[in-house]
Amino acid sequence: MLKLLLKDLMASFKADTKTILKLIIGMMVFIFIFMPISTVTIPLFISYIFIFRSFYLDEHNKCDYFFNSMPIEKEDVVYSKYLYATIVIIVSTLIAYIYSQIIKVEYGFIMLQAKTIFIIFSLQLVMVAVSYPIMFKYGYNKSYVPLNLVLGVALILSMVQGPKSEVVMSDVPNFKPQIVQYYEQYQEQIIIAAVCLVIYIISMYISKKIYTKKEIAN
Repeated sequence: MLKLLLKDLMASFKADTKTILKLIIGMMVFIFIFMPISTVTIPLFISYIFIFRSFYLDEHNKCDYFFNSMPIEKEDVVYSKYLYATIVIIVSTLIAYIYSQIIKVEYGFIMLQAKTIFIIFSLQLVMVAVSYPIMFKYGYNKSYVPLNLVLGVALILSMVQGPKSEVVMSDVPNFKPQIVQYYEQYQEQIIIAAVCLVIYIISMYISKKIYTKKEIAN
């Protein structure tokens, strides 16, 4: 599984000119047009490019035939894809944090709050959870339209649930443990993120079933 993961990670660093142009143009669009919610839309866009690119490259290079000819467990192919997606989600969130710090230093705006991190995490998990079973069943090329619809819905949700100003906490002393205060303040976002994580795990199980049956049928 680790070799499969390394394959996807290495492919990510070997981005071609077309992918680099997509990233640059997309980042510019989200920074200048969707500035108020760019800390949410940018990681969504980065995840879309790199996560789905791994499926595109596998299909383009006919990796399924290679996997079938090697002693590779079919479950490992699925697990490596989900692990790769998790890494991309974490890295894209870190990029959003770095970007928010630059904006904070340059313009004094606080764009990445705790609630925003939960939103980024939840939206990316759901985007992958919905998209992966489709791609494992139909492949990247046949899934292109549904995948873009999923991204569109995620962007719309990011606009609705995007960064909003947080209420300033009162100066009245609060003697509850810090972790309890944190949970009470962000209880709704934590519950939503936990539900999305469960959906993500269920999606992995569904993808494993789909891919295994697909391979047996072929």
